Amino acid sequence: MKTLMIVEDEKLIRQGIKSMVLRSGVDVEEIIECNNGLAALEILEKQNVDVMFTDIRMPKMDGISLVKEIQKMTKKPLIAAISGFDEFDYAVEMMRNGVNEYILKPVDRDKLAKVLKKFDDIITEEKESYEKQRQVVYQQMQYMMIYDNVTHKEMQSITEMARAYFQVKNFVVCCFSCPESEIDDEMDGKYYYLEGKDSLNILIVDSEYKDEVLKSFDNYYIGISNVYYNLLDLRQAYHEAATMRKTAFETMIKRVDAAEFSKPDEEYEYGVKFMMQTANLICSNKLDEAIEQLESFVDGVKARKYYINEFKEQMEIILNTTIKVYQNTLKVGEDDIMELSDIYSFQTIDEYMEVVKRWIRGFDELVSTDIDEHKANIKIKNAIKYIQENYATDLNMAVVSNYVSMNYSLFSFTFKQYTGTNFVNYLKDIRIGEAKKLLTDTDMKINEISQAVGYEHEKHFMKTFKAITGLTPSQYRNNLG
Repeated sequence: MKTLMIVEDEKLIRQGIKSMVLRSGVDVEEIIECNNGLAALEILEKQNVDVMFTDIRMPKMDGISLVKEIQKMTKKPLIAAISGFDEFDYAVEMMRNGVNEYILKPVDRDKLAKVLKKFDDIITEEKESYEKQRQVVYQQMQYMMIYDNVTHKEMQSITEMARAYFQVKNFVVCCFSCPESEIDDEMDGKYYYLEGKDSLNILIVDSEYKDEVLKSFDNYYIGISNVYYNLLDLRQAYHEAATMRKTAFETMIKRVDAAEFSKPDEEYEYGVKFMMQTANLICSNKLDEAIEQLESFVDGVKARKYYINEFKEQMEIILNTTIKVYQNTLKVGEDDIMELSDIYSFQTIDEYMEVVKRWIRGFDELVSTDIDEHKANIKIKNAIKYIQENYATDLNMAVVSNYVSMNYSLFSFTFKQYTGTNFVNYLKDIRIGEAKKLLTDTDMKINEISQAVGYEHEKHFMKTFKAITGLTPSQYRNNLG
């Protein structure tokens, strides 16, 4: 539990109770001491307290008056009344007013520990129940924001439930793309995190703390909605923020706020015909011409002549066309170019274009009929050995393909042909396999194991571990016993 309060006017008794709490075996982060009910009430009005031990007879405000005031509060602590034999009638009255347990003076250490353990179990159970319900509500909120097939009546029902979990009077929605591991847990109700489409992260931010919260994400392109006051407006706020995020990506402006931004007129659009021509250039092995056409399109994006979502849709035409052409001859499937379909996972359009150009140039080798399969397989074996020896470092496919002197696209294709899986999944399997060994054979902490197998962020490691094994690292280790 986080916070426990002891309300007792006699200092020695108060200190004795504190000592018993510390020796009870129950983990308590903070213990607050008050010498009367009025002082306790002032604190309770400002901060949440999980458990309160209170005397009955005290100056200024006694225990009975204190618990009556507490019953008027939204957030109430679990309460144990402490009294002498001659105060039994008072204790009964306190029980009628919401007191959960009754402890006689002199306080018995075992009795106090038993009560404290019971309270701790109740708090843990309530938190688990709250968290499960919160996740359900978050999923409903996420669906309501992103998809348009939710009726107004359904939205009203969802937002009514959500008010217990979203404590904001007015809010903005922010959209950006960054690793989930870089997003901290919700900052004391200042923001709430949801997952969006197209690798977007969604923050519902209390507008009062917008600048403070977004300082943590200064390195990313962020779209921000107007300020809203009703959770029923979340869908509109999300679409505003997502549009602003696309504009930030297009213009390379780090933060685009709907309140300060006026949408430029669209000067022109490229149609399907243009992208089909580009796809045909790739399939005809006229790779430099294809790259030149795409770069002209990107120049238009940077000049804000049209939007990134148009570019994304037209890139999909190229990808789908090349898949159809080569899937029979080279068995190139959707997995091989999935990275290119997810444009919003890149930080800038220039970063995205570097990968696109690398992929296009790789066709020069992919379509070549004289690829030496034996030499390629030797290089893949060397790559596998390199991965097994260096999985704990910051590895990616570009690093490994460069190490074995293979073109990026050819390496991707040959690696999957040889191993039966793509590079990313292979590296995950190696790292999680090594993590299992460390969980089994050592007493290393989870964060130490995370670093040892190549994950910079423990949260990312735990998410990947559970996705592959179905268990958290702690659950996996506990099951071994």
